[in-house]
This record gives sequence, structure tokens and C-alpha cells, in this order.
Amino acid sequence: MSFRDTALEKDIYAGIVTSLSFFNDSILLAGHGPYLRVYNVQTGQLLTSKSILPANRIHRIVFAPGPSSINEQGIESRQIAVFGSKYLSLLSITASASEATIDIESSFGPFKDWIMDAQWMNGTTHMTLVYGHNDVEIFDLTTHQVVYHAQCDVKCILYSARIFGSTPESLIVASGTVFNEVHLWKPYARGENQEDAPVYKKLTGHEGVIFGMRFNHDASQIVSVSDDRTIRVWPLNDDRAPLVLFGHTARVWDCQFVDEYLVSISEDASCRVWKNTLITAADEDDTGDCIACWEGHASKNVWSCAVNPEHKIVATGGQDSGIRLWSLLSIKDNKIDSEDDLVAFPLPEERQRDKDTIRNFVMIKNRWIVAATLEGYLLKCDGTSTPHQWTEIQHDVSYKNYAIMKNSECGRVVVVGNIFGDLVFLSPTDAFAPFKMAAHKQKLFEIFIEPSSDANVLYVISNGYNDSVLFHRLDLSTSVPTVKTLFNIEMPAERTTVLSLAYSEEENILICGSRESALLIYRLPCHANVPEGSIQTLKPTLQLRKSHGKQAITSVLIRKISDADDVQQQQQQDEVTEEEEETEQNGNQLVFYTAGRDGCYVQYRLSILTTSQAMQEKETQLGIANQGDTVFAGNDLILEKLYRNKITKGTLEGSMMLDGELLLMGFYRKHFFVYNENKNFSMVAIHCGGGHRRWGFSTQDAKLNTSAFAFIRKEVLYAYFRDTSSATDGFKESILQSNYHGREVRALCFLPSSLSEGTILFATGGEDTILRIQQYTPHTASKFHTHVSIRKHTTVIKNIVCSQGLSTLLFTSGGLEEFRCWKIEASSGNNDGLVHLNCLEVATCPTLSVDIESRIMDTTAFAISPNKGLHIVGAVYSDAMIRLWLFNEVTRKFCLVADGTWHAKCILQITHVKVADKVYFLTSATDGRIAVWDIHDDLYAAVATHDQLEAEPTKAAFRLSEPAFYYSAHMSGVNALEAVSFQDQQHMLVLTGGEDNAVSAALLQVAAAHVIPVGNPFILPDAHASSVTGIKYIDQSVFTTSTDQRLNKWQVNKVSDGGVSLSMTDAAYMDVPDPSALDALEFNGQVHVAITGVGLQSVKYAYRQ
Repeated sequence: MSFRDTALEKDIYAGIVTSLSFFNDSILLAGHGPYLRVYNVQTGQLLTSKSILPANRIHRIVFAPGPSSINEQGIESRQIAVFGSKYLSLLSITASASEATIDIESSFGPFKDWIMDAQWMNGTTHMTLVYGHNDVEIFDLTTHQVVYHAQCDVKCILYSARIFGSTPESLIVASGTVFNEVHLWKPYARGENQEDAPVYKKLTGHEGVIFGMRFNHDASQIVSVSDDRTIRVWPLNDDRAPLVLFGHTARVWDCQFVDEYLVSISEDASCRVWKNTLITAADEDDTGDCIACWEGHASKNVWSCAVNPEHKIVATGGQDSGIRLWSLLSIKDNKIDSEDDLVAFPLPEERQRDKDTIRNFVMIKNRWIVAATLEGYLLKCDGTSTPHQWTEIQHDVSYKNYAIMKNSECGRVVVVGNIFGDLVFLSPTDAFAPFKMAAHKQKLFEIFIEPSSDANVLYVISNGYNDSVLFHRLDLSTSVPTVKTLFNIEMPAERTTVLSLAYSEEENILICGSRESALLIYRLPCHANVPEGSIQTLKPTLQLRKSHGKQAITSVLIRKISDADDVQQQQQQDEVTEEEEETEQNGNQLVFYTAGRDGCYVQYRLSILTTSQAMQEKETQLGIANQGDTVFAGNDLILEKLYRNKITKGTLEGSMMLDGELLLMGFYRKHFFVYNENKNFSMVAIHCGGGHRRWGFSTQDAKLNTSAFAFIRKEVLYAYFRDTSSATDGFKESILQSNYHGREVRALCFLPSSLSEGTILFATGGEDTILRIQQYTPHTASKFHTHVSIRKHTTVIKNIVCSQGLSTLLFTSGGLEEFRCWKIEASSGNNDGLVHLNCLEVATCPTLSVDIESRIMDTTAFAISPNKGLHIVGAVYSDAMIRLWLFNEVTRKFCLVADGTWHAKCILQITHVKVADKVYFLTSATDGRIAVWDIHDDLYAAVATHDQLEAEPTKAAFRLSEPAFYYSAHMSGVNALEAVSFQDQQHMLVLTGGEDNAVSAALLQVAAAHVIPVGNPFILPDAHASSVTGIKYIDQSVFTTSTDQRLNKWQVNKVSDGGVSLSMTDAAYMDVPDPSALDALEFNGQVHVAITGVGLQSVKYAYRQ
């Protein structure tokens, strides 16, 4: 086969977004690795994409001076320059709302040094270039000649530079030096006898190197950002002190002037907006604090930022490959810090004279406020009409000093409880006269109101002192409403105070969350079967303790089927919560969420096996969440923990599902916030003093266009009303380009094609500790869609392997010996081609090493008895241990089968191969040796008695003493190892890649009980220019990748001594730095090869066979 017989076509790409610039108010240009992408931000549509700087990144986009030209069809065209490394290209771009074209006019380079900044000069004929050693060249674009050169007299390496001016007289260069200073110099201002241009101004004060600078429009100010995490704005025309801004928690990469604001981006994955108080007079309240903090990128680094010409939209690009849009218009709406934005509701004067204050309140439909006062008055007020008038509903001394309140979602009913155990029902709209019922013997602790399928029926659950919980049915169909108490909800023996609950009328399931972090599930009989006048006592069916550690469960939210449908329709845009679609929507499954004061939310699935509702449980099934159980069954109910995510360092206090999006409410420090979990950002933050207070929040839509938040501070009721429905942000969706991992990815695994017919699924994990499962979607802009994003590991995920038995299992492992098993469920999805995917945590493997620093370096897995659900997982550890684990799907238990320490060095790789009806394991270590283990008979004998193994799960059935064969192929560590059966059922081909840049191939023959080498191992000493990190055999070819960012394709040849050799047939430069993992798959007549590191890239070519 000749070289380049089958060309490797680049396919998926996810990588760092290094540059952004607005073409006009609605068209955004993005430098995404070597590609230039053109987006319409209003529609979210990718208009075009083109590779501009092969093997380099686009570091900056520079527009040619002068206005753009617009033809009669409304198509705008502009000339731009892009540069990266030592290369520069001139492009012509035409764009309309629905299409765009990019034409490369000319390309230049390599120039003599790294380009730090470029600027057009004298119109569009010349370009000013600043290089990394603090010198400037004027380059003629037509003759390709340097026409002027100037060296700054401070000859040091630069971390950053900026050019201001486009004529020789106005040209100023700002140099960000390695000495923590900003130097300003003029390339054309050399003295008579001077060879070098002098620095005319030094800006000193930073305590770290300078990463970025920008001039304002007239060069009267310059802003600089640094390693010291500060932003400094320097006035250049007077002697005022610089404005110093602190707030970012890591290095700051860039900051730009936008009217009276500054917009900065940082390694802390946030984009912040500040007030430039050198321009505007500082208010008394102006503390220099950031006025907006936008956090939507994953893990680490926002690398690029752009503001549209109207100054309404900010776009940010991250290391996670995502592009986000933020509204600069809504800054004033989203961070509410001063009382000017709040509405106070003082009591009427006669109430103030009595020194009366509001003790409790409810907010109804963003409008009505019903409050209970210290003296026992119930008042109501219309928040939308001014001045605010309180009208008295009722005065009852039984509310004096204590009143607990709750309103129905529909707004028709408010229920008030007092210290004597009474419930008072009243109508905010005066539809019926208030009435009272004696429900409990002692004071009421909490009241809940749940809707029903009948608009006139509400379920009221009241929680009294000493854990007495009653379930009432309120009927509003008559002029005088009726209340019937149906059930006494009995609490467990352990102390349990119900703080939150949700009720599913269709399934007659009541789910309660408690202050003690217990989750209780009750099966309720049909209310029609409860005899008149009697109250039926119910015990919990399931009980899960410590579900949020030791913290309270503050919210339980059942996802309605309609919510799920919304989520399905939004699967193109949404990223997280669609991963747990109901596998059967026949009414026997409930998906619900709990939120807690540990700052986490958890998603559960409850499967109901029988529909008999009136079963009386004899015994409650008890589970404890922190014992690692993720599935927990009893009394015909199965509770599965699907997903857990920590949102805040503060507390979560509420949740709601609107428009298919999960909104979480909570408090962090002194702010109340609303967090959109689907889009991963905090939507609003309101300074209220913190969490220990009465508060209410309501909104009509997921964008919070019409919403209200009220709270009591210092005995005064304040409210914040927001109505932004008429304002437009200028974009429909905040996610313009979906994101990948935000840190280095260490593991990549294609899932078996039998799992999801007609599509490719792959799992990735890395330094951000997140397990992601993605689907290949060739018809979309990003070419992949994320179904699952789970943060369960506490440290790096180094390895992902798959095994198919009774179901498809995924084993993930890495640092601190963490080793988890997941079950993957996939079913055909909607017309958009996306599958429905569930990823359920099944079990955690016990840790055995005494050394806490021990890491699992690699794993391999196969089903040793698929029909019984028995899997063997081989794992190698950094403390030189090899362990073979048996995992039983049925019992969900790991048990140790074999262990040993032959290598006596950190073991880097393990794999297995089936040859001559036997399973062989291969291991490799930092000493360059590869060992072949023949333990087939011992393994099967041990697995035959797996019941005994499970009785003592950490005691090995046998030891690994000596390998059947070993050989040395590398001078140092063997980073990549692959073994396949070759030629016939008697040979195996062992392929390795090493730290020494070499790739080796060895042919081994299996004869009787021996492993014999055929010929000598073939070693290519300089297969790559750096250490090899991945190897894969597919389609009779070998693929290798390395930190030199090359993907090499090799052909296996037979040689005269019977052995094998390798010859290169193709190679491709990959645009992903630090490639750490490689995997390949044959699908629909094509071979797909993917590598991942800081990003992801795949190539494809036609399958040869």
C-alpha cells in the first residue's frame, strides 16, 4: 500500500477558543484552534468554518481600517488579518444573516520571531508587527518586504504587547515585560545617535508578569492584567494613581474598555464586569467591587472575549471549547447590591405606632404579598401598584408572635398555621371567607400545598411539633370550601423533621425530605377508599438517611412528564439534565430531584413495580447514602441515584422546573442566587444579608423575565421586582458553541456499537474529575452532543474501559485508587438522531493500598461469564501492584481474584488478549519491560466459586508470581500497550509506545503452556519526536500518537525471521495539545480514530476490508 493511499480526513474538533471578534452587531468571528468560525449570534447558527493557520492557533483577529462595504442584498464584506505563532494570513469575509464565506487572500510566514501583536498601517498596504523580543517591523503586504525596523532599548522577552495608532506619528507600542512592568515606546521616536527607540513611560506596580494590555479609544488610558490577579487602569495624560481592581481568584488574561465599564477574563473560568471609576465619578457605594461575574465555562480558563459594536453583547471563549454569550444590558438587572433597586414595604402608620413588625409572609404570582405581623394581624398588599397599601384580612391573637404560612402555586389559597396547631385557610382574592380548623395539638412547624389534576382540589400537608404530619384534601369547588384529613404520615423512630416534600397524584407517592438529611417515600392509598371521619396511619415504604451528608434536604421536585418532553425538545441546546429521560413513560417511573444545604442537588429515579396502591407496609426499608449504595430497593419500589452535582459553596434552598430547565435557588455569603443548571450559570444575585431569614421567590419563565424576590431584613420587608420581558438581549441562546472538558482529558473510550445501533457513543474523563458521555452527531456544528456530565470522582479519571454482560458496564478509575462501575442504558431517541441515555452508578471498588497516594494507572475488562453478569477487571497500580477483580452485576459487588507485584516498578499499562481459547494478560512498567501472564486456568477455577470470593471480597484467591514470558522493548516507561490475536489463533501481536519516543512490535506464538517469541521485537527508535502516549490496532493498521501532536499510521509487515516490522503509511498533525489518550472504532464502513488531551480531535477514512 503506497503512502497516503487513504487520506485521513479531520472530523470532530473541540479545543481552546483563542480569539473572538465581532464582525458586526450580530456576526461573531471565533478563532478555534486553526479554524476560523463565523456565527450569527441572534440565531445561534454556525455560518461557515475554515482552517486558516494549519498547525497553529489563531491568536488574534485584526480588522482592516475603514468602513465595511454592504451590497444591495445586505451582504457585508470586510478584510481582516489573523495571526498565530510566526504566521499571518489576510482574509476577505462576506457575511449575511444566513450565510458567510471566507477567502484566504494571502499567507505570510514564518516571520523571524513570535508575533505578539499586529496592526494595519497606512490603510491596508502595510502591517506593523511586534515580536516577542520587544522589536517592531513594518511589513509591506504587496512587496512582502520589511520597510522599517525598530528595537526597543529594553531588550527583554515580552509576555504581551499592544499597538496603538496606524500612522508613523501616532504609533505607540505597549510592552508587557517579564520584569512585571508595562513599557510604552514609540518605534519612530529614535534620537539622533540612537540605534534603539527609548521607553518614554514605565508603568510599575504589578507583582507578576503582564499577560495583556489594551488602550482605550484615544490612548488616554491603558489597562493591564497580570499574574498577580489584579487589573490596573493607568491614566496616561495626568499623574493620577492607577485604579487597581481585585476579584479574580486566578491569573487574569485580558481586559477591555467598554464605555464606563471594564470587562475582564481569567484563569478562574469567569468573565467579570467592573466600573471604571477613572471615567465616572465614584459613588459613595462604589467599592471597586465587580458588578457582574459570569461563570459558564467548565473548570479553567476563559481565553478570549469580545464585545459587539453596540456594547450590548459580550462573547467569551474558553479552554472548554465553549463560546458563551452574555448580556451587557442586563448587568443592572442581575446583580442587585444596593437598596435603590429594592422596594420596601413598611407597615401602615398605626401598626408602626404599636411597634408591630412583619414576622412572616408569602408572595403570590410575582404580585400579591400576604403578611402576618407580630401582633397577630394578617395583611395583604399589591406589589405592582404604588403607593403600597396594606389592607387588613383578619386579626387573630392566636397568630401573635408566631405564624407559619404557605400559598398554593395557583395563588387561590393561603394557609396559615399558629402556635396552637390550628390551620387557617384564606383567599387572597376574597373568593371565600377565612376559616379555621384545629389540626394539631401543638404548634405548626411547616405547611406544604401540592396541586392535583382537578383545579379545584389541593392537598395540604401540615407538619406539627413532635413530628406529627397530617395529609388533608381541600376542595374549593363549592362557595364554602371543605377540608378532609385523610392520612397521618408516621415518621420513623429516628428523629425526622420534614422540611420539604413533593406528591405525585398519578402514582400516589409522597416524597419527604428532612432537616436530618433523610429521604422518606410513602405509598398513599386512594383518598376515595378512606372511610368518612377516619384518618389512616401510613408508615414510610423506603427511607434513605444521610442523602445530603448531615445537611437538610430543602427541596424535593418531581419532574412532570411534560417537563421531560420539554427537555427532549431542547436536547440540542441543553447539556445536563436530559441525560436521564424516562426509559418507559407508562407511569411506573418517577424522576425527582432533591436539593440540600450541602450545596448539592441529587437526581433519583423511582421505579414502581406494582400498581396496587393500598398496600400496608409492615417494615420500612432503610438505606444510608454515605455507605455507597446507589440503588436501593424494597416493597416493590426501586430507588436509583442517577446524578449528583455540587452547585455552590453556600446552601441550596429551593428548586423549580420551568420550560424544561432546572432552576436552583440558594444563598452564598450575603447573596440570594438563582442558578440555571442546564446552562451552568448564575442568573441573578441579590444582596439580602444571607440565608437565615424568611424569603419568597417566584418567576413566570426560565429566563426570569417576569420574576420577584422578597425577604425580611432588620424587621422590614423588601422586594425586588423584575420585568425584562420587553428588553431583548440580542441573542436567543446563551450557549453559542457547546463545551467539552475544561481541563486535560486523560481517558477516552468508544462504547460498543451494539449499545446504540446507528450511532457512535464515546466516554471521556480527565483532570476535571468529570465523566462525560458524548454522541457523534456529524450533522451538527460541534459534531458531538454531550448526554451525561457526572462529577463523582474526587480526583483525576485516568482510565475508562467498557464490558458487556447482562448490560453494558463502564469502569472508571484514577487517582486515590478510586474505582467505580457505571451501567449505561441507551435507547433510540427522537427524529433528531439523539439517543436517550442513562448512566447509573452501580458500585465502588474497595481500596486496599495503605498509601493514600496510590493511583490506578490502567485497567482492562471483559465479561468472563456474560450470561451470569460476571466481569473480570484487571487494574495496575502506581505502587507496583497488579490486581484482578471480579465484578458481579447481580450482587453489584467487587471481589479480589488475584494480586501480585512482579515488576517492582510503577506499572503503567495492562491489557488482555484471547488467543487459542485462552485469556492472556499483558502488563508494562517504567522499566521498559512487557510481561505476558498465563493465568487462564486459575482465573476460571476461582470464578467458578465466586460465592466464596464474595464472602471475603478483599482476600485474593491466588497470587501472581511469575509471568509466562517477558521482554524489554524500551529504555524507559512503556506508556502505550496493545495486544491482538494475529494471523491465526496461535499468535499474538504486541504493540507498545514508550517514553523514549519509540514504537515497538513483537510477534509471540502460543504453544501448549508456553509463550514463544517469533523473531526479535521490532523497535522504531524515533517513531515520534516526543514520548508516545497512545497506540491502537485497527483495520490491519497501527495508530500512534505522542506529545509531538502527530497521529501516525503504520502498516505491519512480515520479515524474513518470521517476525514483523512497521512502516509508516500516513501521518496527520493534530490540533490538540498534550494528547493523552487514543481510541478507534469501525462504523458504517469508516474507521474513526480520536485523540484527546487539551481538547478532542478525530479523523476518519474509508475502511479497507
